[in-house]
Amino acid sequence: MATLSDLQTEREKLRALDAKATYDSALAETASHKDVVAAAAAMRAALDTAMAGLPRILALAIDGETDETRVHYLLSEAVHTALTGIGAGVEQACTVLPPAGDQFKRGAQPRDLLTVSQWAERHRWLRSGTNSPGRWNTNLTPYLREIMDALSEHSPVRSVVFKKSSGVGGSEVMMNWVGYVMHHLQNKDMLVVMPTLELRDRSFNPRMAKMIEESEVLAGLVSRSSRDRTNRADVVEYGAHARIIRSGANSPDSLRSDHLPYVITDEVSAFPWDVGGEGDPMTLIENRQRTYSRAKSYFISTPTTDGRCRISLQYLRSDQRRYHVPCPHCGKGQHLEFDRTGKLAHGLKWRTAPTVDAETGEVLRPQVLSAWYACKHCGADIAEANKTAMLAGGHWIPEKPSVKRTRGYHINALYAPVGLGMSWRDIAQKWLDCQGDTSEMKAFVNTYLGEAWTELGDSIEDLSLISRLEGYDPHALTYRLITAGVDVQKNRLEVSYVGWGEKEEAWLIDHVILPGDTTHPEVWAALGESLLEHKVQQAVVDAGYNTSMVHAFCAPRRWAVPGKGLAGTARPLIEDEKKRIARLRRRVKHQHAVEPIGVDQGKALIYARLKLEKHGAGYIHFPREPSFDDEYFAQLAAEKLVTKVRGTRPFQEWVQIRARNETLDCLVYATAAMRLSRVNLDQSVPPPPDPNQPAAPARAGRRRVVSRALASR
Repeated sequence: MATLSDLQTEREKLRALDAKATYDSALAETASHKDVVAAAAAMRAALDTAMAGLPRILALAIDGETDETRVHYLLSEAVHTALTGIGAGVEQACTVLPPAGDQFKRGAQPRDLLTVSQWAERHRWLRSGTNSPGRWNTNLTPYLREIMDALSEHSPVRSVVFKKSSGVGGSEVMMNWVGYVMHHLQNKDMLVVMPTLELRDRSFNPRMAKMIEESEVLAGLVSRSSRDRTNRADVVEYGAHARIIRSGANSPDSLRSDHLPYVITDEVSAFPWDVGGEGDPMTLIENRQRTYSRAKSYFISTPTTDGRCRISLQYLRSDQRRYHVPCPHCGKGQHLEFDRTGKLAHGLKWRTAPTVDAETGEVLRPQVLSAWYACKHCGADIAEANKTAMLAGGHWIPEKPSVKRTRGYHINALYAPVGLGMSWRDIAQKWLDCQGDTSEMKAFVNTYLGEAWTELGDSIEDLSLISRLEGYDPHALTYRLITAGVDVQKNRLEVSYVGWGEKEEAWLIDHVILPGDTTHPEVWAALGESLLEHKVQQAVVDAGYNTSMVHAFCAPRRWAVPGKGLAGTARPLIEDEKKRIARLRRRVKHQHAVEPIGVDQGKALIYARLKLEKHGAGYIHFPREPSFDDEYFAQLAAEKLVTKVRGTRPFQEWVQIRARNETLDCLVYATAAMRLSRVNLDQSVPPPPDPNQPAAPARAGRRRVVSRALASR
């Protein structure tokens, strides 16, 4: 049996062995002074040689380039390549002491210049909610590679615009870029803006949480505790001092943040045109990037209505790229099109069979039996089974290559990969099913074709209106009646003054904008002075906003009435006289009743008169004055009367095709004021009597007696 002394002896032997092993290891890693000096000399010689050639390498990299941003990215790539080469050169030169050369190489090696697609393929995982779970594979959607890479840190592109149909992976590009910034760049702030705060909480936040949870490299960057201040609904903090700020375009407070380099605007076409009275949210967002010369923005959305579609406007400012795929028969490239007119020889084609209800005999919508694509160049039929190879061989081609820093990408549902989206047959069937319903047609064009919906209907071209300007002095003419239409906004009042002649021939006198907070009396006092200055006899003031201030303004002025615009093409411009009298009997004492204005009929009346070519009854004149500029006529032509179909019933509706329409509203209210004045403009004003001609006393006397009798009655 071992004694205590034996155990202590054994322990000391083990300690001695450990100490010897440590000594031997340190001795093996120790170099002689001679070898260290020789290695240092070799490393310095190799480094001096490499550094001597570096200026020439950098100069050649940016030779002929003048764009500051492009120069920066070219220098970054050149330095990255040079540092990698210097490390390899020093390692090769340090043969005396190889470990020293290896350590220098690793220290000189810069961080990988990963693109967003490369980062996603290395680190992004999709474990649920997809038909293709597993590590991210860009080859499944090859058209997304260039879009993602344009968002990479070393790409010279400033803005990326993705105008798309639904279900083609645009949102996944957004999530990959967020992950790339968080993990690869690590120290960059980013602002993500959704149309509303509700959509942010319901859609984006859960998807981002899912991406972080499923990708291991991201899971350790963010706390999972919902009570942690770094994991709030509006901000995710990661790394040392970096944040992902999540905002809503409907909240100006959420758009106020520190300056940051990167911005994502998801579903940008759904953004409001004015947020909280503070102006365009896009401008508020752009202000956050002013101090960054290397800022990047990603605009993504399905389109909406033409003329008010933000993503379409952004796309028009870009280089407008389309994804061209090769035909499997002739090899020539083309972008896939959907022929809505049925007049093109190429595009998506299909074969249908009529169907009849077996019980009722009713003819139902035709069913698509098969669908294929007709090549634009050779006319051959392309089966959908060829789509995978076509997508792999495709590439983006810009229509405006002169635009360098803003890239725009447009794609439709025909490009959806096999198994990850709707088939060509399903798309053709959806097209047939939505025929006869305007709402369904609009949704198809927006979400399947990725195009803005264009309403067909009655409208006016603003350029043609500018040609109607005349050289008359609006303040020197004599009018039968002068009316005013006042549109009330939060920060201004807009007034159109109209002089009326016989048979409602109209002369625009002026259009005035009175700036000021309409909840304060100062701007209303200015309006009163302006109306008196223009000798207005009847005015209609929009009571749809700041109603109490409108009533307070109109109360002491019996010739000024509050008006409320009501939609409906069957509603008259003003009420029938009997209905109006009956309604006025029930008005609040000492307060004007709000006059219902049939704005749809008013717009139709104005647009019809704007199309008149000859002066006379109903013609509208515009003076060549500064108030009547391009913006005035753009607002005047801001709406269109379209015919829609709901079920089997057609109906007409006015739709706004431009952001602002105040001048049109003002002219409608001024016209309503003319009708409310009850001045009969159809009767001609008799000329003044000629003093050289004697009057006929007998007949005139009888006429005066009759007039008195009628008056007494």
